[in-house]
Amino acid sequence: MPEQVKSSSGERSAGERIRSTARRAGTRLWSTRRRRLTTIGTSAALVAAAVTGVLLLRDSDPGAEPGAKGARKLVMAYIDALADDDMREACRLMHPKVVSSMAEADGGCPGAMRAQIGDRLSGKERGRIGDIDVHAAQVEGGGKVARVEVGSGPKGARKSTVTVERTDGHWRILED
Repeated sequence: MPEQVKSSSGERSAGERIRSTARRAGTRLWSTRRRRLTTIGTSAALVAAAVTGVLLLRDSDPGAEPGAKGARKLVMAYIDALADDDMREACRLMHPKVVSSMAEADGGCPGAMRAQIGDRLSGKERGRIGDIDVHAAQVEGGGKVARVEVGSGPKGARKSTVTVERTDGHWRILED
């Protein structure tokens, strides 16, 4: 450790004043080694948190899971987005071909979705969107296309099919 130089007036150096103040307060000063170890530990924790966040974000895509289960999850998330009036999320879950066809509308895809669906539904009708049941999914075309059956109304009397396609490793809504 380098030696402390006292001033010509005989006063204590800043380091000595800090140490004596810490001693009086009953506080230990951290050594350089301890500060380095703490910095390394904190950095490692931040890196681990960032990696975990990226993995969680990756897994948060409902269309990421392959097969019928992933196709059903995507359709459920799409219905939830519509029920919540979250047209951005609904567009994120749609196939790029569909999104690009809506790109020229005022407000892009979310604006087109709102014009087609959102503005026409009252609050009561929007609540009914959340009541749509997602049934079985049939995967076809070597795992690239799935047809997901949905039902609404009393006991799922009104049935329809949502077609989803696997693109870039994710299921996306192709048509509903």
